[in-house]
Amino acid sequence: MEESSEETRPPQAGEAQGEPPRPDDEMTRSRTEVEEAKAQAERNLDLAKRIQADFDNYKKRSQRDRDEQIKAANDRLLYELLGFLDDFERALASKAGPEEFRRGVESVHANLRSLLQSKGLVETPCENFDPALHEALCVDEGEEGKVLEVYQKGYCLGPRVIRYAKVKVGSGEKRGE
Repeated sequence: MEESSEETRPPQAGEAQGEPPRPDDEMTRSRTEVEEAKAQAERNLDLAKRIQADFDNYKKRSQRDRDEQIKAANDRLLYELLGFLDDFERALASKAGPEEFRRGVESVHANLRSLLQSKGLVETPCENFDPALHEALCVDEGEEGKVLEVYQKGYCLGPRVIRYAKVKVGSGEKRGE
């Protein structure tokens, strides 16, 4: 009975059956495999570079689009505010008496407040001190945590604070105690 051979491939040209493969054939095969691996690595590197360049271009395009949207929104708001500038210029140029002038300015003020509210701007409530909404400029005797005086109003646009209210806060202590 013949011994079973561990090698299952048929003999190559120039090989006798049962002879080990020649070093030249193995070397050639190894070189071919290395060259194929290098070529595949170069293709993968080129693909990675293309993907990175596409992603960089996408980020730049997205930023440009976002900047354009912000500019367009600012343009619309400034256009709406120009009407108030016109109103103030007309008021300053008018020969109206003090009471008529005051009513005109109050009307412009009401219109401006209405425009800002329509854009989502709301005044910060100022009953109780909240460090997320208020900036305490000083503390005085009075009920603890209560806003005693508002020096400058604060405003929120949706959940974001646009300007913190500057306030005087009660300390809960009475002088002389």
